[in-house]
Amino acid sequence: MTLGTNLGGGPNLAPRTSAEAGEVFIQASPQNGTFGAKRWAKGLLLLSLWLGSGSFGQATPPISAPQDEGAAGTGYVELVSTEDESAPPESNRVDYTIEARLDGETKRIDGSEKIQWTNRTEDDVSDMWFHLYLNAFANVESTHLFEGRGKLKSGKRMTDGWGWSRITAARFIDGDERIDLMPSMAFQSPDDAREEDRTVFRLELPRSIAAGETALIEIEWESQLPRVVRRTGYKDDFLLVAQWFPKLGVYEAGKGWYCHQFHANTEFFSDYGTYDVTLNLPAKYRDVETGEVFVGGSGTIVEKRAKGDDRVIVRMIAPSVRDQAYVDHTGRKPLVHDFTWTADPKFIVHDKDNFQYSDWESQFPGEIALAQEAFGTDVDLSLRSVDIRLLIHPERKDQIARHVKATSAALFFYGLWYGEYPYQQITVVDPAWGARAAGGMEYPTLFTCGTSLGTTEDMHSPEGVTVHEAGHQFFYGLVGNNEAESSWLDEGLNSYTDSEVMRRVYGDKRQTSSYGGKVRAFRVDGSRRAPLPSLEGPLGALALQSIPLGTYDKVGTLELMPLVPSAFMSYWRDLPGVHFASQWNDPRMDSRAGYLRSPDSDPIDRTAYLYLDRASYSANSYRRTATVLNALRGLVGEVPFLRGMRHYSDRWRYRHPTPEDFFLSFQEGAALEEDINWFFEDLFQSTKTGDWILSVEQRKAANSLGRYFTEEDGDPVLIGSEAGGDNSEDGADSATGADDDAEQPWLTNITLRVRGALRMPVKLVLKFENGETQIHEWTRAEQIEYPWKRWELSPKSKLISAQLDPDWLCPVDLDRSNNSWFEKRDTLSSYRWGERALSQTARYLQWYTRFGG
Repeated sequence: MTLGTNLGGGPNLAPRTSAEAGEVFIQASPQNGTFGAKRWAKGLLLLSLWLGSGSFGQATPPISAPQDEGAAGTGYVELVSTEDESAPPESNRVDYTIEARLDGETKRIDGSEKIQWTNRTEDDVSDMWFHLYLNAFANVESTHLFEGRGKLKSGKRMTDGWGWSRITAARFIDGDERIDLMPSMAFQSPDDAREEDRTVFRLELPRSIAAGETALIEIEWESQLPRVVRRTGYKDDFLLVAQWFPKLGVYEAGKGWYCHQFHANTEFFSDYGTYDVTLNLPAKYRDVETGEVFVGGSGTIVEKRAKGDDRVIVRMIAPSVRDQAYVDHTGRKPLVHDFTWTADPKFIVHDKDNFQYSDWESQFPGEIALAQEAFGTDVDLSLRSVDIRLLIHPERKDQIARHVKATSAALFFYGLWYGEYPYQQITVVDPAWGARAAGGMEYPTLFTCGTSLGTTEDMHSPEGVTVHEAGHQFFYGLVGNNEAESSWLDEGLNSYTDSEVMRRVYGDKRQTSSYGGKVRAFRVDGSRRAPLPSLEGPLGALALQSIPLGTYDKVGTLELMPLVPSAFMSYWRDLPGVHFASQWNDPRMDSRAGYLRSPDSDPIDRTAYLYLDRASYSANSYRRTATVLNALRGLVGEVPFLRGMRHYSDRWRYRHPTPEDFFLSFQEGAALEEDINWFFEDLFQSTKTGDWILSVEQRKAANSLGRYFTEEDGDPVLIGSEAGGDNSEDGADSATGADDDAEQPWLTNITLRVRGALRMPVKLVLKFENGETQIHEWTRAEQIEYPWKRWELSPKSKLISAQLDPDWLCPVDLDRSNNSWFEKRDTLSSYRWGERALSQTARYLQWYTRFGG
């Protein structure tokens, strides 16, 4: 990892702009600031007043909590903890008061923020590092777009709709002094040394912040929102404003500032605290008749009022006032580590539903009983009621109940397994049509989903995305790992859990195929059995879909496309009623399929922006981690697994765990008798893979033939035919009935092999014709000693099946097609599937070479 405090200041750079590739803003190089006489008495007095009010400067008055829950301001909230002294130290604390004004036409934001940062380390901290994430979209030379070769995650090249941020003022508050920090400001590139990237900047402080001391900073900035990209920006009047303000990095004792640049494959990392945010928006974001605002954000709305005829003021506090007076099951008060907001005059605001634990408790008594067994009968499993605020667009209003159900499912199961969601409200955002890039993203107490028209519940859309993003409230929201360095700690743990929730609540997923591109004009049941052929080269020309015309210096490669694909033509080409097959998938198997796409490009535990490519990042951060967690559960058992995961979740709530913290916490909580460090080393920190293989040979034992020596006198005794019989290989068997003797046992040889470097214990289940079942285990120690093992059996009854890992406890096995053996083979299925694939392939070739068949 790269540590911020070990880096020097940047070079002298002059401001410049680039009209071709967006805008770049560069401030002056750092100069040493000076610090005058310390007015300690007056400073301490001002600090105590500031802490009491929860803000400083010209702040909005604090909001009081309901009388029945006690008063709570919007500033500093002391933690209450019942944990023992061995608990991890609290992370540093940061509280923001933000005021921002949006220009409705240009989508520019003018903002100011007041930051209170408390140093809970033993270090003296002499500087502060901040993120300016929107500068990732300022030009194609930013690290984010450079790593994507100028293209966005969708594959589209960014040519306009740029976004950016620039700092206009920065001050350090010391007593009654406001010390200008702008001369010390310098952009930094701690990860790749790219001077063109402007997503991280550093402020040198006039004096160090000592252990236990609180620093007060004021920053003013202006931003241009990009046209919606990478889950932030605008589309017409729809706004998703995320990673939009100068955000402080994370300082860790003895290591320095963790303040990574915004990479193509990384997300975010920040400290816990509170947010008091006041927005000044155009009046169209407020309903004049009802006073309702079409705005949502982290926490809750505490103020909404008109300002003149053309503006509206919306104030939000996160965590909410009520939350700041609440003590969760770990004995601590809720905090958040980010703030995001959204607005759209077209939103339907649905806030009539809430999550109730009792509604779900009766539906899943088995899950309640298992959790009670795992956590103890003295543990109260009930969960806090949560208001669900859904902001959805009119054309998808028939999905309101489905979003509510999916969100509630996540709150129930994640809360049951990992501890309750401690906030009073969760906001669900349905992005506008054409703003798909805003979908599928998590923020504290708010998330965006993503769906389309014409879906049904058994298709798991929008349910799958909704459960996943709601689940991020736990891993990322409540357990705040460093996403830039250990993305799998949130994405992987969440992917494992969301598939478990989907399987329990919604069952298997029905596979469908859509026609009409992004519009998805209509869907059909099933999926194709053979892939579409590539249209590059001669086949594309024959199909009149891609006729190359040559490559030219100024315009690039030109091609003629006379036959433009359409929904009708694609349907005619596929004939799904003839060629497609109905398919239902266990949602947990999606993780295994993703794992197999890139099983050994990188270890799971790797800095996110250093993975080989996007495929490796996706596989390791999401699917491979989920698959490995399934293997971990299979290794230790259901109850120890639940205990280990719950212990990790509780221990690191509102903190910043590392992978080593997860490994240690899991083993502590699971209370395992055996050390499983080897599992974490092999499965998370290496690229080891394994393929466990089963083979069987079986035949009936023949009657004894030939001369045998007796124990009495050693004379050989002839059994079977007389000497001089036909011993030729093609001669008749002179022993009558040798192979027909029903009393003879079966000779059964079972061989297990493992290919690859990974070693995992696996179970072998043998079933015999007489109903007998035998269970054997091939231990990890035996596999380490030698990569194969053979069982030689002489059973009276014939073996009818042998299965290796029949319970799927080892889902990391690369090839499960060689895990089973059956005495009676099904040859019909392979012919049927082969015929279907061949006929569809023939159909495609005919279509493309004969202009539609």
